[in-house]
Amino acid sequence: MSAGYDYTLNPYAGCAFACSYCYVPKFPNARHTLPEWGNCVEVKTNAAELIRKDKARVYGSRIFFGSATDPYQYAELKYGITRACLEELVNYPPKRLTIHTRSHLMMRDIDLISQFKDKVSVGVSITTDSDEIAREFEPQAPSTTRRLELIRALNGAGIEVFASLAPLLPNNPERLIEILSPYVKRIWIDE
Repeated sequence: MSAGYDYTLNPYAGCAFACSYCYVPKFPNARHTLPEWGNCVEVKTNAAELIRKDKARVYGSRIFFGSATDPYQYAELKYGITRACLEELVNYPPKRLTIHTRSHLMMRDIDLISQFKDKVSVGVSITTDSDEIAREFEPQAPSTTRRLELIRALNGAGIEVFASLAPLLPNNPERLIEILSPYVKRIWIDE
């Protein structure tokens, strides 16, 4: 595993947010080449059970949660797989847990996420300061406005949060800095 992580955790295969720039469908893995990418999601109903089963490996490890799917896509409202996984991880805490999302739905789990204290950081994907531009590239994802609400809520709860500007879509850079700087200590930028 690269980037200093021992494991990745993806409670779903596929993602219904349908971001036009998504890199995951390009992975050479049949699990990620679901038909009609952006409209098809496979639910990993046994994900929490697998964490419990592998608790000795999970405990003290470094986990990236959401590397190939968004753990808080709308399927989470029905299935609750992400929350179930977090409930297990609290019992067998990793050394470091990084969760990545572009969804305000994470707000319902802030109480649970805060239990990881200084072992957790949350990356929120902010690709632009414009809801209109975001809608063009991320047609089914939550708006930039909703994501900023999540960043403010995480910061207010004392959870380390960073903005992931990848890809960086057309934006007003001064405005983007202005809306992010009060709430994040770091920003991750990539192609």
